[in-house]
Amino acid sequence: MGFLRQFCIVVFTVLALGSQATAQDAFDPTMVEQWSATASRAEEILKTKRASTPALENLRADLSAQRAETLSVEAEARKRVDALQAQLDALGPAPADGASEAPELAARRSELDLSITVARVPLAVAQESFQRIDGLISEINTLIRERFSQQLVERGPVPVNPAYWGKALSDVTTYATRMWSEVRNNLDSETRRKALMQKAPMAIFVALLGLWMLFWLRARFSGLVTRVLQVGEGASSWQLALINLSKLVAPALGAAALIFALSTAEILGLRGMAILNALPMVAFALIAAPWLGRSVFGSKSTRVDMIGVSAPALGYKVSLVLGIVYALSIVLDAMAVQGNFPPETRAVMFFPLIVVAAVALFRLAQITRSKPEGAEGESEPAAHSFAALLAQALFVISISAPILAGLGYYAAGRYLTFPTILTIGFLASLLVLFDLFRAFLQRWVEGQSEAGTRQDQARLIPIFVAFLMIIAALPVLALIWGASPSELKNMWEWLNTGVSIGESRFSLTELLVFILVFGVGYTITRLVQKTVRTSVLPRTKMDTGGKNAMLAGIGYVGIFMAALAAISATGLDLSNLAIVAGALSVGIGFGLQNIVSNFVSGIILLIERPIKEGDWISAGGVEGIVRKISVRATLIDTFDRCAVIVPNSDLIAGPVQNWTAPDITGRLKVNVGVAYGTDPEKVKNILTEIATAHPQALLYPAPSVVFVNFGASSLDFVMRLFLRDVNNTLSVRSDLNFAIAKRFEEEGIEIPFTQNDVNLRNVGEIGEALRAALHPPKEGK
Repeated sequence: MGFLRQFCIVVFTVLALGSQATAQDAFDPTMVEQWSATASRAEEILKTKRASTPALENLRADLSAQRAETLSVEAEARKRVDALQAQLDALGPAPADGASEAPELAARRSELDLSITVARVPLAVAQESFQRIDGLISEINTLIRERFSQQLVERGPVPVNPAYWGKALSDVTTYATRMWSEVRNNLDSETRRKALMQKAPMAIFVALLGLWMLFWLRARFSGLVTRVLQVGEGASSWQLALINLSKLVAPALGAAALIFALSTAEILGLRGMAILNALPMVAFALIAAPWLGRSVFGSKSTRVDMIGVSAPALGYKVSLVLGIVYALSIVLDAMAVQGNFPPETRAVMFFPLIVVAAVALFRLAQITRSKPEGAEGESEPAAHSFAALLAQALFVISISAPILAGLGYYAAGRYLTFPTILTIGFLASLLVLFDLFRAFLQRWVEGQSEAGTRQDQARLIPIFVAFLMIIAALPVLALIWGASPSELKNMWEWLNTGVSIGESRFSLTELLVFILVFGVGYTITRLVQKTVRTSVLPRTKMDTGGKNAMLAGIGYVGIFMAALAAISATGLDLSNLAIVAGALSVGIGFGLQNIVSNFVSGIILLIERPIKEGDWISAGGVEGIVRKISVRATLIDTFDRCAVIVPNSDLIAGPVQNWTAPDITGRLKVNVGVAYGTDPEKVKNILTEIATAHPQALLYPAPSVVFVNFGASSLDFVMRLFLRDVNNTLSVRSDLNFAIAKRFEEEGIEIPFTQNDVNLRNVGEIGEALRAALHPPKEGK
């Protein structure tokens, strides 16, 4: 591999001397030598496997940076090769054997071939270097994971062995004694004493200010915020959230002031500075833990029920214990690192903390699993599911962690305990932030004039924000559970590297670009639709169906253009989609032909508009009003208030009766029968008068009455009239029937009904049977 790389470099250098190609502007041969040197060093380290884990992480960081360089060189070289290839394709295909072309074209073709050859050298070198470096990074990741797994399962000293207790106590007291000795030595030093006298006033002032914030301002700051917000008994959720958040201000500022005062005094030695550097995290744990306990489990003043349970007193105590345990673990860890404590001392030091934390986690699992009385059905099912899952995990950890630590698996017990405490605190913080966001969102919705509409529009916003918070929380959770920053950086670079699709590389960045461009195009399409709907279409004479068809067409074209723009922005070669299109054509021919037929039929309906939204149609045994025409199917509301979805292909291929096209006028026919002996002319005049008098009847064409038939029991007439609005057919028919019945009664005209004669045979026998049934013979006769 090294020979191939050196050969490519030599070829590139020789060819570049006589070429006009500019690919070397983005390619430095010394950069390839650095890649090779780092890769060779990594291969030697991986062969021996003697480097420490921090050294491997630093080496991985160097390799990740160089892998990014190879991708950059590959991208620039690919652009150059594509540009030269496009120029060569513009000259047309090369002449066949025995054929000739113009000398100018032949010279230009040779020049471009040479330039492409030169431009492919950095591309090939970058691709080979990328594969080599990427493989080395994978090997380093595997080695680090193997070491971490081996550390978890490796058994060490048993902390319950009394033989280790004296040594552990001696190491801790020795550390404290030496730390105090360092302080005394600094105070005895004349130079340090003079510096301390100069900085003492500032340090004392800041320390007093911090104590004042911790003990006086802390108890009154939330009340001050309450008065500023003018909160009464009916406080809203966003006001309570702000008041709860204000309880962090004074303790945080006070702790920061005290830590600043200690660091300003400069009286601590190395051992003291190790603890001082850990104090910010200690203060954070001691302040955040009880505050999160009150926020999540509720308090006497604000009943906050974020996970479906409520236990203010016990939740606060458990949170405080977990915060103290984690703060002590930070202090002891700083002492163990600075004092270089042996494994026996570390196991004995941390075992009591693991046991106390396990008890607190067990109590937290009980609180989380239980439900308050009367709260059945009040909280969301998702909250209860999350609480139940969390409780099960806490039960397992609280039991297994102290057992593992007591048996000598100190690393496993510690790994289960303290990351769990951090995870609980982090999830609680996310819950509090999400609750604060929902409170302010509700405040914003309530402040709008159209509260109902805003409420519907803002219903999905919390879900979207929760999704983003979960995505953002994943790297933090990975860091909590042992992932290093270099691993996260390596993962991010891997996501940016992406996968190859044909000759293009599709990465997370391209995916985000695709989503962004498509989102912008989709938004622009909706804005254009809204502008056309509100500003353009009202000034036209188009009917409702035409307006809807135009808006639908704008939407389809806009979405199609947005998709094309998004694909082009990612750099994907659309010519490679020809294979996909060919495969799709086969699928369309067999399984998707109905869908495509309905889609094409929908386009035809929108363009030709044989039916429109609002039309009264009858097709395929379905009769009703057209409510919506989409690209696949048409929605019809029947007169029975039933929604029927009809495929568009049925409306194109089958007969459709449209009662409201081209206009809403239509003819109504009413059948009337009169008894024999009635004057037909009189009936005709009466029916004509009734039809003409109706307000919905058109005078041109004029209503007409036709004597159509001599029926079995009646003279049959048909009243025909054209209506102004065919949608009123049913009500007009009812009005005419009422008028005919009333007028016929006044004129003495009889409306016959069917009469049937029944002939009975064997009347005598039937009579005897009836007489026997009515008068049965007496017994004994």
